[in-house]
Amino acid sequence: MKHKHKNLYLIGAIVLCILLLLPSLRFLPVGAQVTSVADANRDVFDTRILPFFEALKRGNSSSVSSTFEELLRGSPLGAPEASMQANDLRRRVEGLQVEFGDIITQEKLETKQVGANITIVRYVLMYEHYPVVWTFAFYRKPSTTTGMATSTSNPPVLVELHFDTDLKSLL
Repeated sequence: MKHKHKNLYLIGAIVLCILLLLPSLRFLPVGAQVTSVADANRDVFDTRILPFFEALKRGNSSSVSSTFEELLRGSPLGAPEASMQANDLRRRVEGLQVEFGDIITQEKLETKQVGANITIVRYVLMYEHYPVVWTFAFYRKPSTTTGMATSTSNPPVLVELHFDTDLKSLL
């Protein structure tokens, strides 16, 4: 039941972001492509996520811990005031191997641009006994001059990370 609520909150947040950003789109120059930010930064997201998954595959606790810290670097999730939340998340991540077995492989499902500054990246990790869907939400602070993120502006920051076994969310 908790997974349904998390998915509803995520959907609500995405819809809210879209509704808030729609009025600003009419001020874009003709031919402007908001999705170009996502295209330019796909490698940025993968270079943050894939080493984390590789550490999970190895199963080495210290390796998982250091790549987890790297993944959360610069993120509100990695801030000292969120340390309890990050530690809880780390324990749940480490518990997946006990519950579902070793990771066999991962598959990227999508990179979805939501407005100009939010990118959602989804993967599925294939464990021995069950697949687990991972969702990463990145936020790039808009440029103060244009109001939109650019490839030279602030780097994307991980603002949300969750995983679940609700395969209906893939439909």
